[in-house]
Amino acid sequence: MAQLSITSNNKTRWLTRGILLLLVLGMAIFKLALSYKGLDQPMAMDQAQIARNVAQGEGFTSNFMRPMEVKNASTAAGRKPVDFKQFKDTNHAPLNIAAIAAALKLTGHDDVEKGRMSEGGGYIYAPDRVVSATSMAFFIIAMVLAYTLAARMFDETVAFATVVFLALSELMLEYAVSGLPQMLMMCCMLASLHCMLSAIKANENSDALFLILGLAGAFIFIALMCLAGWLSIWCALGLIIFCAFHFRPFGAYAIPGLVLMVLTLFVATLGNKEFSTNILGNAYYNFYNCLGGNEELILRTTNESNIPFNSSGFILRLLGHVCSQFSTLYVNMGSILVTPFFVLALLNRYKSSAVEGIKWAAFCMWIFACIGMGIFGINTPLHGAQTAILFAPLFTAFGIALLFNTLSRLKLDNRTFTMARGLAIFMMVLISAGPFLFNLPKDIYQGIWLSDRGRPNFPPYYPPALNIKLANLTTAEDIVVTDQPWAVAWYADRKALWMPLYIDDYANTLQPIFRKAGVEVQGFLVTPSSHSPLDSVAGKSGGITGISERMGDFAPLAMEGKLLLMVPKHNMAFADYFAEKTSNSKDAIPMGHIVSSRGQFPNRHFLLGTEIVYYSK
Repeated sequence: MAQLSITSNNKTRWLTRGILLLLVLGMAIFKLALSYKGLDQPMAMDQAQIARNVAQGEGFTSNFMRPMEVKNASTAAGRKPVDFKQFKDTNHAPLNIAAIAAALKLTGHDDVEKGRMSEGGGYIYAPDRVVSATSMAFFIIAMVLAYTLAARMFDETVAFATVVFLALSELMLEYAVSGLPQMLMMCCMLASLHCMLSAIKANENSDALFLILGLAGAFIFIALMCLAGWLSIWCALGLIIFCAFHFRPFGAYAIPGLVLMVLTLFVATLGNKEFSTNILGNAYYNFYNCLGGNEELILRTTNESNIPFNSSGFILRLLGHVCSQFSTLYVNMGSILVTPFFVLALLNRYKSSAVEGIKWAAFCMWIFACIGMGIFGINTPLHGAQTAILFAPLFTAFGIALLFNTLSRLKLDNRTFTMARGLAIFMMVLISAGPFLFNLPKDIYQGIWLSDRGRPNFPPYYPPALNIKLANLTTAEDIVVTDQPWAVAWYADRKALWMPLYIDDYANTLQPIFRKAGVEVQGFLVTPSSHSPLDSVAGKSGGITGISERMGDFAPLAMEGKLLLMVPKHNMAFADYFAEKTSNSKDAIPMGHIVSSRGQFPNRHFLLGTEIVYYSK
């Protein structure tokens, strides 16, 4: 096999590393400064507002409330009222939240007033950059870990090319500024694989001490990955199964590893029953995605029977979801051309038993990750529970190594081989990152010259409307019912209830719980989250059908702003036409009795034209 090393001396080695560092830092500056539009992922905003509460010393409490959670909290409280001032979060793994909380505390942005936006100022919420910068810091660390892991397994040429592919992947960069936990999870996974590589080499050399230390490190880091994202437990299961079969005697090291990982998770969540019950409790609702339902819809009702399981054809549906993970491997791993080559690399036997072991460890983890994502019905590339992106560094490294290995078998001389290898990488980078690179000059130009106030992610998010106008119209004690509760909780720092699907749930279940606790609903907020046509791009229905699916009984309220936009001179109140009951139940209440010119919330405040409308008493 021809020599693969890109370096001939230390000077060249450090020069290539410097170029790579400049590329990664350049992409980081570009995403955080020139093209930054703020947060746009609901999960990121949700974790950010919880992190701010943690930084303020209020613990893992949340301003974002889901109807099902409110009902379950009331059931758990019994005769006591629910404490909405200390409403515990039961959805998110704690590690990324803790990291964001530390960043907010260190920068002083745990103080809401310090980050308050001003009229006529920029469109970007300053704490958004802190959250994204935290995620970007983990991305940079992940690139360093990916480089060193690839260099340990293969050589610095493969490591260099791997980081180039990753740094120019648009999806990877989107994750890097999203505020989602994937970059932290990737750091933990790569650190775990570093330790596993050392353990396999120690096993080769019959070094029992370093074998145990390596495995201990691998399982501790994989446990930390689980604490960053609960769905990583499936990856951990794959690693445990690999250890059970790879190390002799069979199962001898898997069981202690499993115990160590469980202990790490237990110690990290000790004394916090919300975390200990979170995994199983919320898995039940997430399971609806695979059963033909919708996790979002089940959480927006107070009765599971309103969104029943679709048990027909479950096995076929499950297989379809799992198989879709394989068919979307290329897209979900950042559209990096060499990542599918990992499947071919499985057929190649490597001389190094350590590389061979890491290959099968990654395969086991990936297979179980696909099963986990299939069970929970995750099929979008950018998602808070997406774990496919975590395997991109390793799959890319194996794909590049396989390509180089194939070229080396052509028996080319060193100069021709070097040129062929460079041309192959250049063409693959161009294909993988072509659209991103072609748009890069325009994005840089727009970032520098065309917007001195920043460009918000609108639709559906417009931070000034929530951080300034909504905050001025509301109080911190009572609740806003909205279709964008994660953004209200983060930008406005107000308690936000996800708008229920059914009026009966709101009037007959939720309002009595609020009143018992001494809090009131102070208004309804409707945003482009319920009527934006962009939702149709994400695989959801568009138009009136999509609004009806998302908003249920409150669909007319979501349509009112659009109708006002079309006929502004009439200043009509569309909700007034819905004064009849939608069911035969004697307890049913028409929507017009709640939100209309003659209802409980008759006053309309246009926070951003008719796009964002707040209805108050």
